[in-house]
Amino acid sequence: MCDAGALLGLVVLLPALLVVAALAQAPQAPDTVFPPRGDLMRLYTNCDEARWPYGIEERYVTKTTEELDSGVVRRRALEAAWRAHFAARAGDSIRPTPKEAWRFPLAERGRLLNNYLSPRADGPHGALDLFVAEGTEARAPVSGVVVGAGDAWRGGFERRGRGFFYEGGGMSRRAGNAVILFDPASGGYFLFSHLQEGLLVRTGDVIRAGTPVGRIGHTGNAARPGGGKHLHLAYKEPGRACGIEGVLVPINPYRLIHAARGRDFPLRPAVRRPAAPPRAAPARP
Repeated sequence: MCDAGALLGLVVLLPALLVVAALAQAPQAPDTVFPPRGDLMRLYTNCDEARWPYGIEERYVTKTTEELDSGVVRRRALEAAWRAHFAARAGDSIRPTPKEAWRFPLAERGRLLNNYLSPRADGPHGALDLFVAEGTEARAPVSGVVVGAGDAWRGGFERRGRGFFYEGGGMSRRAGNAVILFDPASGGYFLFSHLQEGLLVRTGDVIRAGTPVGRIGHTGNAARPGGGKHLHLAYKEPGRACGIEGVLVPINPYRLIHAARGRDFPLRPAVRRPAAPPRAAPARP
């Protein structure tokens, strides 16, 4: 009787198991595996980051231990779905990118600063700034999945009046128009901030290394005067912070980005001109 009951239970569950297996293998629609930008930014930002990504006015909501724990679980589930999304769409033509093969994230050499953790009014700068002319293409350092693309940022800076202000759109108040790229090779995340309106990728796109994602602009808090036109490039990987394993932690990508610039835009050796022959002394009368 026990064996018969177990067999009957298996027969009842079999159709449901087949449905689950089919759903797991089928390509997922973007709206089922890519959360809204506010949710994504809350998962992406540092564990001690209290800025709330929703709404026009900046406000602060400290992340609780429960939120962080559940966020790690949710993010890991999303990453599994994103890796499946990448594999289903990349095929054999797009391979994950090892770190020693990263591409430079600009269409030209630009000026690369190692200003990671440089002091700022609101805390250390957890990213690199790459200065280049406005409108220059920003490019993906790796092949991956665009898990967030926030466009149509509305805001600016008034010298007399509101100062820096935000009216909606984009990825967030401070990031402006921005793209978040998930790297299935390392499990890392790239954030491209302050881009012009008119991003060149959309959420759910699977792209190869070197693909343009947008153009350099001055949206977000780069709208303030004096910052220069630049790409704010942040990189994070899962690690341990705030006493919790698995949260995203900032990593300094300078060494890898600097090496990528050397590969993509090598400096030409200086051409040495032959020394001029010595002048003959004037003849004495």
